[in-house]
Amino acid sequence: MIEMIKVSKAYPADVVALKDISVSIGTGELFFIIGMSGAGKTTLLKLLCSMELPTNGLIEIGGQAINQLKGNKLAKLRQKIGVAYQDFKLLTDRTAAENIAISMEVSYKKPQLIKKRVRDLLDQLDLTDKHDAITGELSRGEQQRVTLARAIANSPTMILVDEPTGNLDATTTERVMKLLGNCNKAGATIVIATHDDSIYRNTPYRVMELRKGELYGMTGERQ
Repeated sequence: MIEMIKVSKAYPADVVALKDISVSIGTGELFFIIGMSGAGKTTLLKLLCSMELPTNGLIEIGGQAINQLKGNKLAKLRQKIGVAYQDFKLLTDRTAAENIAISMEVSYKKPQLIKKRVRDLLDQLDLTDKHDAITGELSRGEQQRVTLARAIANSPTMILVDEPTGNLDATTTERVMKLLGNCNKAGATIVIATHDDSIYRNTPYRVMELRKGELYGMTGERQ
């Protein structure tokens, strides 16, 4: 599903965010990227969803070199990728339900299907009573869960998640990881960037560690 070959990303003033990263992530794999703040985790996710372009190297998603895609082809690829951003990027003047429904509406799903899916996701994330709540008035932990629900609502083939448990207690973290696990069992390729070792410790999944933009090590076996 994902192939990165000698990928580097530099920002103006010679700030190197990633350096010579090579990694292959299989279709249907659940994969963790770990590292301290500033290690390059978020930059790597931005490259995978083409929010940023690599300075050097090749990135392929499903066999397509994403830095060569434009227009409709790029839009089609992005529709297959769900992203839960660390800074949420929610419409704060809309309700939780409206935020989650957006990704399905742009794919012209039937209204009754959208309503059912939204209620189901809110229920799984313990947000049933927040259906009509204005998103800007929710707590950060609640906003984080709405962001995740929006990312997976349209059942994308690839899900990128940036620090999914940063504002959550242990019980809610368990709910979030169970939901992501179910998406993975349904066939989605999932990449999770985190510094929360409780969600990847004692799991069978591969874990890639970044340090100051460089690949430091890899543990686990490809599933």
